[in-house]
Amino acid sequence: MRFWEAGATYFLARKIGTAVVGLGSIGPVHAKWYSEIPESKLVAVCDVREKIVKEVAAKYNVRAYTDYHELLEDREIEAVTICPPNFLHAPIAIDAAKKGKHIAVEKPLCLNLGEADRMIDAVKKSGVYDQYLENLCFAPSYSLAKEIIDKGGLGNVYYCKARESGDIVKGSKREERTVEKGWQLDPKKSGGGMLMDTGIHAVQYVRYIFDKAPALRVHAEIIDSIGMRKPKGIEDAAFVTIRFRGNKVGIVDTSLYATGGGCDDTAEIYGDRGTVYLDLYRRNPIRVHSHAGYSMLAHSMFNSSPGDDRGWSYPIPEEHYALGYFHEQRHFLQSIIANRRPQVNLEDGRAALEIVLAAYKSHETGESVSLPLS
Repeated sequence: MRFWEAGATYFLARKIGTAVVGLGSIGPVHAKWYSEIPESKLVAVCDVREKIVKEVAAKYNVRAYTDYHELLEDREIEAVTICPPNFLHAPIAIDAAKKGKHIAVEKPLCLNLGEADRMIDAVKKSGVYDQYLENLCFAPSYSLAKEIIDKGGLGNVYYCKARESGDIVKGSKREERTVEKGWQLDPKKSGGGMLMDTGIHAVQYVRYIFDKAPALRVHAEIIDSIGMRKPKGIEDAAFVTIRFRGNKVGIVDTSLYATGGGCDDTAEIYGDRGTVYLDLYRRNPIRVHSHAGYSMLAHSMFNSSPGDDRGWSYPIPEEHYALGYFHEQRHFLQSIIANRRPQVNLEDGRAALEIVLAAYKSHETGESVSLPLS
């Protein structure tokens, strides 16, 4: 059964009071779906930027907070989605759990394994439910692939390659805007570059395909500053090989400069009796070539720029559904109503983070790194 189908019998059993902390690129997506998911009553949003939080709050007619501590005192809020800058994930999640709020945390879970363990410990002590927000595990096409595997369609699955990359052109205006970002370019606040920010999606998807088999060994090759120069520790590309228990191998491929028409999210899964090819963004039955443009920014809500609707583009019908955000959030709320832990939780976020940290260590030493990390 796909994760987002679990708990269907609890449909509309009751509404959960929800809130979103952090209104950067992904926070407004979570707020939108919390305003529409049947099991959700969006109560409040929070961001330190007063203008932005007031705009989002007004859009959904909900309360606006600029201090998350005040939001956590709101008794109507039962569940909080946490998506501020990476270095704030752990303190906010721990504080929310201590206040008895169920928590859903965006990727990456946090910056290090010590933080991850404290987050998990806070959840266990408080008795709340926890979800690690990985949309690929809930995207309909990607979860259908897992269902096919679970039904034996590929036989013994031994290899999964997952790729998630950006489409930055060296010297472009988009590159300038990307490099101008603040906390993302500070490794003490972001934790890393493309592997921590984007490749970690692919890491978790490989784990999902392999039924969360323990990772045994990691080797990585990382490339810095393909385009504009960035601070040390903010890589532009990473290519990671992961050996899993059960004679399985995963490959993760991520790059900021993988030009070719927008976000690139693909996977290949091989078994001894079958193969699955996945393309999240270009699987759709519509391809457009336009010299004039058509008032849409590329084929995705992410990383779009004016002019992306000229030339080839790949519009995604009902993109938010197709990418899995609606389904992952609904699974979180249905799990709370059903009184059970979400199937993708902070333990998964910790495991994905450990693989990424092992990849960085492999790059530094030039050697494969065994897991678990000491």
